[in-house]
Amino acid sequence: MTFASTFQPRLRPLEPTRLPEESGEMMFALRDPTGISEAILSLSGGALRALLLMDGTRTCDEIRRDFQQDAGVELSEASMHKLLAHLDGAHFLDGERFENHYRSLVEEYLGAPTRALRDGESLGVDAESGEPFRSILAGAPSQDASCAATDRIVGLIAPHLDYARGAPCYAAAYGALVHRRPPDRVVILGTNHFGRSSSVVATAKAFETPLGTTSCDLEFLAALEAELGSLRRFELDHRREHSVELQVMFLQHLFGAERTRIVPFLCPSPCGPTGTAPWDGDGVDLRAFSAALGKQVRSWPGDTLIIAGADLSHVGGYFGDERDLDEAFLAHVRSRDEEALRRVETRDAESFRRCVARDDNPTRVCSAGCIYALLAALPDAEPRRLGYHQAVTQEWRNCVTCAAVVMQG
Repeated sequence: MTFASTFQPRLRPLEPTRLPEESGEMMFALRDPTGISEAILSLSGGALRALLLMDGTRTCDEIRRDFQQDAGVELSEASMHKLLAHLDGAHFLDGERFENHYRSLVEEYLGAPTRALRDGESLGVDAESGEPFRSILAGAPSQDASCAATDRIVGLIAPHLDYARGAPCYAAAYGALVHRRPPDRVVILGTNHFGRSSSVVATAKAFETPLGTTSCDLEFLAALEAELGSLRRFELDHRREHSVELQVMFLQHLFGAERTRIVPFLCPSPCGPTGTAPWDGDGVDLRAFSAALGKQVRSWPGDTLIIAGADLSHVGGYFGDERDLDEAFLAHVRSRDEEALRRVETRDAESFRRCVARDDNPTRVCSAGCIYALLAALPDAEPRRLGYHQAVTQEWRNCVTCAAVVMQG
C-alpha cells in the first residue's frame, strides 16, 4: 500500500514496552492489548516518537515536519512510508485494512459453536482433573449452611485473578454458594480490560471449559436488549476477556455445566470524566443498564443470581508506581480499598463510584464498573463482606487486591 503525503494516519490504542538495551539504543516492543492484532513490532525510541504524532490530525508531511522539529533529525519520506507499511500490516493503524481484519475476527467468533476457554493453564486450571476448585473450596471459611440463608444470596463479588493468587477470596465467595440451590440463571458482570467498547457489552455465546459447556439465557438477554437496544455491537470483546470465564468455571463446578445458564456482560469503568456515560457517546449508560437489569431481575420468572467478577487495586512497579511494595505502601492501598468497600457495605453505588474515581483512581481499581452495576441493580440487597486479600508478587513488583462480598435479598 502506498501512502499519499496528505494521508492522516491514526494509531490505534497500543502498548509499548521498553526492551533491554543491547547495543546502546533504546528499543521498544509495541503490541495491541486487545489482541485484535497478535503482531509485536520492535521499534527504536525515535520511531516511537514519530508514532506519538500519528493521532489522525496530521498529514504524513506534517508528521515528518513536526518530528524533525522535535527530534532534530530528518524522517525521510521513504522511512515514513516503510514505518506506515509495517504499522498497517500489523493492523496497528485505524482504517480499511484494520476494519476488514476486525470483521473477519467477528465472523469467526460468531460462527464458532462456543466461546472457548482462553488459556486455562495461565488461570491455574488442570484440563484433566478440573482442579483447582475442590482444593480452593476445601480451604473455604465456615459458612452458614442453612438453605434458607444461602438461598437468599442474590449477589456476589468474587475476584477475577488467576485462581492461585485469588484463592482466599474465591474460597470465601464461592464457599458461600456451596449450599445454595442452583439458580435458574446467573448474570455475570465482568470487566472490559481490553475491548473496543466504551459501554456495556453482552455475548450470547455458550462458554466451553474443561468442565463442560454452559449456555446463555437468550430469552433474558433478548428482553433486556428490547429495552436498551443491542448490547452486542462489540461482542468480540468477550473473546479474550478472562473476568467472566473464571466465574463460569466455579459455577460449573458447583452446579454443573449443563444445569447452569449464564448472561455475560462486560462493564466499562465509570471513573473517567464522563462518569457512567460512555466516553465516546456510543452505547448505553452504565446507570441505565444497571437500572434496567435490576428491574428485569425483579420481574423475570425464576431465581437469578448476579455475580461481579471484580478485582480492586493494581499497584507496584509493574503498573508504573515508583514506590516499593513495602508494609507502609500496602497499608495505604488497603486503607483506600477499605474506604471503597465501606461504600459497598452501605449499598451506595454512586458513593462507591465517586470514592474510587477520586484523585483519578490512583490505585487503579479496574472493576468499579461491574461492582457499581451490581449495587445499582440490587439496591435492596444486604451486603456482607467475607474477605479481603492482597496478592503480592514481589519478584514482579506487582500487587492486585480483591474482596469477597455476598448480597442477600
